[in-house]
Amino acid sequence: MKTAVVLFSLALALSGCTAITSLSPQEAGSTATTLFNGQNSILIWVPAADNAVARGIAASLIGGVGLESPVVSSIHKAISPANNTEVRVAISGPDSRFAANATIAALKNTSGQLPKLQLAFIGSRSDSDKVKAAVEEKGGILVHSEPAGR
Repeated sequence: MKTAVVLFSLALALSGCTAITSLSPQEAGSTATTLFNGQNSILIWVPAADNAVARGIAASLIGGVGLESPVVSSIHKAISPANNTEVRVAISGPDSRFAANATIAALKNTSGQLPKLQLAFIGSRSDSDKVKAAVEEKGGILVHSEPAGR
């Protein structure tokens, strides 16, 4: 019985960790250029772990480490000036869930509002919806695009 529970749990973990996109950093950059109508923007490519289990664990834990995470810290540094300066940033990576959770963690660790933030999240629709809520809570605008083939 314990073996069946372990296998079932592993199957659930693996099925929930397959948010891998087929997008390359170059394609994400091109998508960002289109989304921002050719205006200058920053692309943050969020790398992913090597396997599904590690990706699932990382996506779940990233919010708890806050600015100590290099990924969260990089996003935080890019978005922070949006309290008084126009900032356009696109965020994408091979694991949509991990990129979304890192983005949300960066937003939560930013004090004050970010009314001049335009954030393009290039990932799955369900992850984008979570990022949108966090961006709008800070007074910013979310632009979303699902990767090709999703």
